[in-house]
Amino acid sequence: MRHGVAVLACLVIVGSLPLSVAGASVNASISTVDVSPSSPAPGETVTFDTTVRNLESSDAPLEINDIAIRKSGGRGITEYERVSDLGSISPGSTLEVPLTASFDSAGSKDLRVIVYGRDRKTGDNIELKYPVQLNVQERHPQMDITADDSVAGVESTGEVTVANGLDTQITNVEIVVEGDGVKVTNSLTVRSSVAENGSITAPFRFRPESAGEHSLTATISYTVDGDTTRSTTRTTVIDSDPLRNSVELDTTAVGSGTDRALRVAVSNGANAPLSDVMISATSENASFQRVLLENISASTTRQVRLNATMDEPRADVTVTANYELGTETEQMTTETTLRSVPGTIDLTGLDVIRQGGRLQISGSASNVGSTDADSVLVSVVNTESVTPATPNRDYFVGTVPASDFVSFDVYAQTTGNVTSVPLEVTYLVDDTRKRQTFDVDIDRMGASAQQAGQDDDSGGGDQNSMLPVFIAGGLALLVVVGVLVRRYRRGDDDIEV
Repeated sequence: MRHGVAVLACLVIVGSLPLSVAGASVNASISTVDVSPSSPAPGETVTFDTTVRNLESSDAPLEINDIAIRKSGGRGITEYERVSDLGSISPGSTLEVPLTASFDSAGSKDLRVIVYGRDRKTGDNIELKYPVQLNVQERHPQMDITADDSVAGVESTGEVTVANGLDTQITNVEIVVEGDGVKVTNSLTVRSSVAENGSITAPFRFRPESAGEHSLTATISYTVDGDTTRSTTRTTVIDSDPLRNSVELDTTAVGSGTDRALRVAVSNGANAPLSDVMISATSENASFQRVLLENISASTTRQVRLNATMDEPRADVTVTANYELGTETEQMTTETTLRSVPGTIDLTGLDVIRQGGRLQISGSASNVGSTDADSVLVSVVNTESVTPATPNRDYFVGTVPASDFVSFDVYAQTTGNVTSVPLEVTYLVDDTRKRQTFDVDIDRMGASAQQAGQDDDSGGGDQNSMLPVFIAGGLALLVVVGVLVRRYRRGDDDIEV
């Protein structure tokens, strides 16, 4: 069909022109110019298949120097294409040469195909002309390119929308996206057809190589009427921002006891997403699990937990985040300290009361750690001047939960000038036996010392306890005396006291 249309067009044109131009010994002509497509659209590439024939009646070969296609008439010369050095044509032979051109605007085009040759026998120049009339029509589907905001070196997305406003469907649709200073991936979309008044979208991904303006060009190729292939392009300009790297790490110690960990917050202040984010921590006194995140979007924060295995109660830790930003591999680090806080017993609220020849020591076994302390036992340490005394030579406290306390009291006897009483505390933490010794300062307990002084003065205490009896006895005596006086005054001799 394509060939038939071209031939018909050429026959109409050929009929209006001389078929040959004869030189001294060469009789040649442009026999045909097949045009495809016969009715192109603006911007569409048009092929002019030109056949030059040297007739058998010629006496010499025709040397072809150039073949060109030009605009006919008007001012100046508008030449669309020229091919050169095509060799020679022997008598009775033909030469087929394709020429291509495209036209920016619609309308009727009056063209000429011109052959510039030379008679190889006589050396005379020969010029052959062939008129071509072409009707260029604005008949492409509408096409639009949209692209998301982009950053240099960072992949972004876009899509091409094709709306078929032609009065027929288009088939064999192929959409290709290319860029200037832009690497385009997923750039090809193929569809079997787009119906009349139908539309399709063709997604693509692109990565600007640098900041600034870049062009994106979409080309659609398709077939109409079953045999005519057309193509058209559309270009848009994008403005890409420079890549900004701004990542912050914030760490927080979490967990309790020996089950410690670091909570790491990764804040992406960059203008592009982070990908393949590996978060790790290193320390001489602890080991940590690593965490991999697929990506972190721009202006967002992700938190991860790095579980720790601590070899020492304190560990100086370096936290590192390795990530991909655009086409670059980046790294961010921060320093922190992680401490393990197992259950630990401290003696608080101590009070000392002297009771005769012994001391009562009371207080609280307080767990200042973050794990339970089991089997807590408080004992008076037996020394040369301190001896555990009844009723509590030691005191079994039992379990003290984390951040809690349990009261106790123990007794001790002292000899000589003693200023403190040693107490020993033993307990289990994570199946490990702990042992601590505390010296309870006797002199520092002012209130207790004062209380101890009153205890030592046991006689004064007995007088005080008899005072109510004396008062009651005095009052009773006054009552008896009063009764006797009244009876005496009444002359009653039978008085019984």
